[in-house]
Amino acid sequence: MASAEEKGVATLERALTILATFEGSPTLPLAEISRRTGLYKSTLLRLLATLGKFGYVGQEANGNYHVGVAALYLGGLYQRWVKPAELINPVLTHLVAQTGESCSFNVRENGVRVCVYRVDSPQRIRDHVHIGDILPLNKGAVGKILTAFDVARDAPGWAALRTQCFSSTSREIESDTAAVATPVFSVNDQCAGALAVTGPASRFSAERIQEMRAPLLRAALELSRSLGGGTAPLEFALHHAQNHDNKFFAAAPPKEKVRGAPRAKSRPRGTATR
Repeated sequence: MASAEEKGVATLERALTILATFEGSPTLPLAEISRRTGLYKSTLLRLLATLGKFGYVGQEANGNYHVGVAALYLGGLYQRWVKPAELINPVLTHLVAQTGESCSFNVRENGVRVCVYRVDSPQRIRDHVHIGDILPLNKGAVGKILTAFDVARDAPGWAALRTQCFSSTSREIESDTAAVATPVFSVNDQCAGALAVTGPASRFSAERIQEMRAPLLRAALELSRSLGGGTAPLEFALHHAQNHDNKFFAAAPPKEKVRGAPRAKSRPRGTATR
């Protein structure tokens, strides 16, 4: 017979499974939640009532369920733990104004990357990533930056990217999106995350990517200073970008897959791009 502790853990796992079913679906009827979780409706009703009591689930007039405001509160706590919004969001807003594309700040966590802050492009056609979306580390410019500055400095294949402080990819995750990214440093010169400019691949020509290098590196340099991080690598890369030194940025990034990088896990509102 299961102990009280084991029963409690099982109940918690079921509750978290319920919350995970809302990925890509703002509202769900009870029957669909039952289908996605494999739980009986009677069990679901008890769990949903408890989740609703604590604000993690709400119910509409038509009976459908949605994620509650308490989940938003937890998301806000996570954002404040990662890095302060008052430092990051102005940098993203300015970068959007300079490039005309969507910009985001991303962190590495548990073998995946998470979009923590984002400002959308004003253009009607743009990529669609939301705050909280989880994407793989082994694809895309952001994943390459976060990996390059996390592995041992003598690891083969990443030296050029660590020197360049810049990565560009096209059609690696979705067939019609592209991205450029650069690291942001914090105290003790640790990589705090990656700044990215993302959008339709058709707008990321070689010439356009070259134009984006300096603004992106300047933004990363500014944010690194605000976070107390070292800026020497970014200053070195920015010098080459301002002098249009394409040879400096010509070294190809590693093509091998990052070992041990899992597939992206599901998270509400996820639309994987870049």
